[in-house]
Amino acid sequence: MQFQLTFVLHLGLLSFTKAQDECSRGACHPTTGDLLVGRSAQLTASSTCGLDRAQKYCILSYLEGEQKCFICDSRFPYDPYTQSQSHTIENVITSFEPDRGKKWWQAENGLDHVSIRLDLEALFQFSHLILTFKTFRPAAMLVERSTDYGHTWKVLRYFAKDCATSFPNVTSGQAQGLGDLVCDSRYSDIEPSSGGEVILKVLDPRFEIENPYSPYIQDLVTLTNLRINFTQLHTLGDTLLGRRENGSLDKYYYALSKMVVRGSCFCHGHASECGPVQHVRGDVFSPPGMVHGRCVCQHNTDGPNCERCKSFFQDVPWRPAAGLQDSMCRACHCNGHSDRCHFDTTTYLASGGRSGGVCEHCQHHTEGQHCDRCRPLFYRDPLKAMSDPYACIPCECDPDGTLSGGICVSHSDPALGSVAGQCLCKANVQGAKCDQCKPNHHGLRADDPLGCQPCNCNPLGSLPLSACDVETGQCSCQPFATGPHCEECSVGYWGLENHLHGCFPCDCDIGGAYSNVCSPKDGQCECRPHVTGRSCTDPAPGYFFAPLNFYLYEAEEATPLQGLAPLGSVTFGQVPAVHVVFREPVPGTPTAWTGTGFAQVLPGAGLRFAVDHIAFPMDFTIAIRYETQPAADWAVQVLVKPLGESQHCARETPWPRPRSFPLPATSRLVLLPTPICLEPDVQYSVDVYFSQPSEGGAHAHTHILVDSPAGELCSV
Repeated sequence: MQFQLTFVLHLGLLSFTKAQDECSRGACHPTTGDLLVGRSAQLTASSTCGLDRAQKYCILSYLEGEQKCFICDSRFPYDPYTQSQSHTIENVITSFEPDRGKKWWQAENGLDHVSIRLDLEALFQFSHLILTFKTFRPAAMLVERSTDYGHTWKVLRYFAKDCATSFPNVTSGQAQGLGDLVCDSRYSDIEPSSGGEVILKVLDPRFEIENPYSPYIQDLVTLTNLRINFTQLHTLGDTLLGRRENGSLDKYYYALSKMVVRGSCFCHGHASECGPVQHVRGDVFSPPGMVHGRCVCQHNTDGPNCERCKSFFQDVPWRPAAGLQDSMCRACHCNGHSDRCHFDTTTYLASGGRSGGVCEHCQHHTEGQHCDRCRPLFYRDPLKAMSDPYACIPCECDPDGTLSGGICVSHSDPALGSVAGQCLCKANVQGAKCDQCKPNHHGLRADDPLGCQPCNCNPLGSLPLSACDVETGQCSCQPFATGPHCEECSVGYWGLENHLHGCFPCDCDIGGAYSNVCSPKDGQCECRPHVTGRSCTDPAPGYFFAPLNFYLYEAEEATPLQGLAPLGSVTFGQVPAVHVVFREPVPGTPTAWTGTGFAQVLPGAGLRFAVDHIAFPMDFTIAIRYETQPAADWAVQVLVKPLGESQHCARETPWPRPRSFPLPATSRLVLLPTPICLEPDVQYSVDVYFSQPSEGGAHAHTHILVDSPAGELCSV
């Protein structure tokens, strides 16, 4: 048993090797055979004598033999010993058993219209049909075929003794070309009375075939079903069958002793052998010589009839093999990154007929027709082959500053000067990873198509050669300029667009203006009623200024004070606590200070003003003019001496101890809220100390410029 199994496997291997060798030389085809062998269950007849009960039939009286009538009993299959009178349709299939001539198929008596049908399990190539009759051949018949398993039918050939009468609309005589539909009268004569044949060749050898795989030829030679329709019996001159005497019908019937349907499984030149089709009806055992319907495909083809390329062999279009051209299907080239592809006609034509296979579901971060490119956000490692699973490396680009969310150059191209992995920055972005704004730009954002926005610092209000904050875009402003782009003056200043030296103090007159806030464009102060002028210093037409007792004291003439004793001593080292800053007027620019300039005072230091020429006893409001350097909030403490009250001032001096008042950075003038009473013939000292509460200490680079404290007569 072991030896027998090995022998069978060896035979199968030899058969497969032989098929491969034959197909390696070009087109290959399976051998032809009788398609009926092994398909008795797929061969049917519309009429068979004796299927329901035994029936009598007779032969013509002049024929040889003593017995003239016989019995047909086809209720059981033919058996030479027990069922020799059975005449079922499978008897026509060629066999090599003894006494083969005793088997035939026979239809019921007197029926003109009888059909035989063969249903195949696959698409076959049909070459010719041979029918050998037991009795007279039909007076008229036709052969049909189907290529869609019996849904539609086409006539192959008409046969008739009298074509004009039996098939009046069909051309009689021989065909003039391949596929011509004609009526043939050569096989319908009354002679011979037994053993007569009807032969049908699908392709007439008289006609040359240029392309055996053209759609027209393929349509002619392929079939899934064959049907033979007998339409008229020979009656040998008797009257119409419907008027015959009783028993006259017994002599007329169709009887077929042999039927051969030659063909082969249809493989388009890509197989030299065929195997059984799975899961289809048919004989239990495949007898020797059976023509199977499933092609054993070669040339990388697939399908029941080798009608397509295998799943990964789609680089060229499928074609039938012919002659020395094997038309082999070619594997797709996917660099090892995919095992699936499909054929694309447009791609094939665009390549000049070189390659049409398009790889599907490329892996390892690849893409392209051949999985030969790295996907976006990846680039080709120049040290690895494209077939390497790690040939594509992730881009290291900031997605906010890179085109397409982090894309980089996929491969190096010396002609273009591009380097694999190079990040493709947005217009206003720079850096190896596109993670920095270009100079004078700010605000790197993913939703900004340019990446960053320009600073757009106002050159008049921003510091020279300074850039804005890369996150917020805030420009570095000159003193008293403000805004994201340093585009306007701070409150209490004006003239950014009018003067080369930036913003100037508003300098609103404390008597004629409501406050020291002016228009940032032209410096116009908000004047009180009936007062005009940019600084509110002029009376309106029809009005005049009443005389005021006004005292102005220049800070540069005051006595410097090193520190306020109640607040603790301040040590300034080598830096003078107070020194005078002179400022020259600029032609064409309004002067915003009094006297020759300012007293520059460090935090914690102060100034002493001597007041000794009061003309009349009254209440005075102290006004302090100043500029902070740099812009920051300061505080001032004022101490007035001597203390006490007199006959002229009903109440004592309000500040027996130092009192603190704020000096906002956005202002240049502060009026102290509580008036003081001063009288003639008294020597007063007004001590003013300056500090920065938020700094917590003195710094040489931080100071305040004090212009002129002044006393003004208040309306009380």
